[in-house]
Amino acid sequence: MTRLLGPTVDPDTEFARIVDSLTRRGFLGAGTAALSSLILAGCSSGRNAPVGQGEYRMVQTAYGPVDVPVDPRRVVSVSYNTPWQLQAVGIRPVATLDYSAYIEQFARAQQEFVDGLPTVGVFLEVNREAVVAAAPDLIVGDAYEIDEAMFGELSKIAPTAIYAGNDRSDWGTVAEGVADAVNKGAALTSKRDRYRAVQDRIRSEYAGRLRDNRWAQVAIGGSEGLFSILYPTGVSGAMLTDLGVTTGEFIPDLNPSTGFEAFPLEQLEMLRDVTVLVYPKQPDGTDSAGMKSIFASPLWNRIPAVVAKQSYGISTQVSDYGTAINWLDELEKNVLQHLS
Repeated sequence: MTRLLGPTVDPDTEFARIVDSLTRRGFLGAGTAALSSLILAGCSSGRNAPVGQGEYRMVQTAYGPVDVPVDPRRVVSVSYNTPWQLQAVGIRPVATLDYSAYIEQFARAQQEFVDGLPTVGVFLEVNREAVVAAAPDLIVGDAYEIDEAMFGELSKIAPTAIYAGNDRSDWGTVAEGVADAVNKGAALTSKRDRYRAVQDRIRSEYAGRLRDNRWAQVAIGGSEGLFSILYPTGVSGAMLTDLGVTTGEFIPDLNPSTGFEAFPLEQLEMLRDVTVLVYPKQPDGTDSAGMKSIFASPLWNRIPAVVAKQSYGISTQVSDYGTAINWLDELEKNVLQHLS
């Protein structure tokens, strides 16, 4: 099938774009079970233990305890969302992955944050030599991308702290781990408390609109002729589900580890009772080429939400508590306030 052109900003639909790569590397098979066993594993003393323990502290990671600098000065980010999780707690890494191929999918502040930084590889392909050249005193990342073998290689360069949630929706656990690794847990706590307060307010204030409508989140399917349903096991799906929405009755009850499931456009009929649709927009507020191809389907235009003009795009990509607050703000202003 022909690959769709144009970036998307939702982290789950970004995984749709590269799901073939994930499959080839075996990430979608063992997945959560393997990560869970690794989290429970580990030795009694920290890994990467450096000389001069007084300047180090032990943190718990997906691959066991690790000794990290108390005050890291040269942090290298080796995973897709990690720079933004560092940005949220006021740490700018000295090197990141290369985002140039899809930089426009990020918000302006995120683009500026990584602009000019040395790169250490691309998504799922970390360049060990480039990491060495960055001279890190700490390496941080996400276990969905950094497996134990790569962790071992990176640990030979500098203390390496890799984190994993229970599934794709558990970005909070990863963000909290990254913040702990750079000793900025307090900075994260204040944003987490604000996020939970906003979430509680919206859940209470708009309870009727969340409960009485039938909701669905859709996105590109990764290839021509497909669309995706975003599920609670993914980032955006969990954000909406946590507010207590009622989902469409005919949407298949699945639990995909990727956070989304792709279907042929002919199955848009599963949305026949949905009264509110949410989908990812690009950071500039425009629709991606992939979404436009879905909108062109005659079946799309028969969905009750589309007929009632209750189909809404959200451009915020969630990677940390700050962006999660922005997502909720966008949902409130662009969706909930417009519903009857």
